[in-house]
Amino acid sequence: MMGGRRTTGSLAIWAACAALYGCDAELTGSSAIRVFGRTGVGPGEFSYPRAVARTDEGRLFIVDKSGRIQVLDDAGEPVISWELPESDAGKPTGLGLGPDGRLYVADTHYSRVLVYEPDGVLVMSFGTRGTAPGEFLLPTDVAVDHESFIYVGEYSGNDRISKFAADGTFIMTFDGSESGGTALARPQSLTWGPDGNLWVADACNHRICWFARDGELLGTFGRSGDEPGAMRFPYGLDWLSDGTLIVAEYGNNRIQRFDREGRSLGIWGRAGRRAGELAYPWAVAVGEEDDIFVIDSGNNRVQVVPAAVVRAASGTTTASAYTKVEP
Repeated sequence: MMGGRRTTGSLAIWAACAALYGCDAELTGSSAIRVFGRTGVGPGEFSYPRAVARTDEGRLFIVDKSGRIQVLDDAGEPVISWELPESDAGKPTGLGLGPDGRLYVADTHYSRVLVYEPDGVLVMSFGTRGTAPGEFLLPTDVAVDHESFIYVGEYSGNDRISKFAADGTFIMTFDGSESGGTALARPQSLTWGPDGNLWVADACNHRICWFARDGELLGTFGRSGDEPGAMRFPYGLDWLSDGTLIVAEYGNNRIQRFDREGRSLGIWGRAGRRAGELAYPWAVAVGEEDDIFVIDSGNNRVQVVPAAVVRAASGTTTASAYTKVEP
C-alpha cells in the first residue's frame, strides 16, 4: 500500500490552488462548456437529477426527483419521458444499460430493479425488501455485463453488490471483505472498466474499488480529503477513451481524472452556480469525442465539458492510497 503525498511542480501547485481555494484559473475553458436544463418538471427541465446513462447513439437517460425518466439527445433536446410506477417513497439513484439496449433502474426506495425498453415499456422488475441474499434495502446502481449478468449495488446496512442472472435469479453477493479488503460503504456507482472488471465508487469510504466478475476484490485507491488525489464522497464514474477514469465528487463539488493506479491527473470544477461550477454532482457519462456530461444535481442542469478542458486541468500526484490485492 502506498501513502499519498502532495504533488510538486507548477502544474500540480496550480491544480491544488484551484481545488482548495477556488482560483480563477480553475475556470479556464469555461466558455467551451455547454449547459442545458433548468429547474422545473417540463420537458428538458430537472428537479434534482441524480443519475444518467448514455447510449452509443447519443441518447441520454436521466432520472430526477420528479419521479420520471427523461430521454434527451446530446444537445439536450427532449425525445421522450415516462413516469415511474411509484415514487412517493423516494426516487432512483442509479441507471445502467444492458447489451440489449434495455435500461436498468435502481429503484432505490422500493428495493427493486426496474427494466425498461428504450421507449419506456416496463418489461421486468425484481427485488424485495430485506437483508437476505438476493434481497435489497436501498439499491444504488446497476451494471450489466456483456453476458447479461446484472450487478446491483446497495447501502443502508447491506452495503454490498449482488449478482443476478438475466431473468433476475440471484447468484451471489460480495462486499470486498472476503478478499481481505475493507467492506464497502455505500457503493454508489458501478461501471465496467477497459480491463473488463467492475469498478465501484465506494462513496462513504472515499475510494474507488474494482472487482472481477466473480466478486474478487482486485484493488482500491483513494482517501478522504480535498487535495489532489483525495476524494470526498465519489458518486459517479465513467471512462475516457484513453483509459483514464472520471470521478464525480459529490462532497467536493468537482470532477477528478485518475489513471488506473490512483494517480490524480487533474481536477475540474468548484462549488457555485456559474458555468464551470457545480453543486453536488451525482453522476457523469462520457460521450462522443470524450465530451463529459456532468449531472449538476443541485443546479438542476447538465454541463457538457470537453475532454480537452478536463485534460488542461493537469497535474500528476503519486498514487492515492493504492492497494492491489494479490491473488
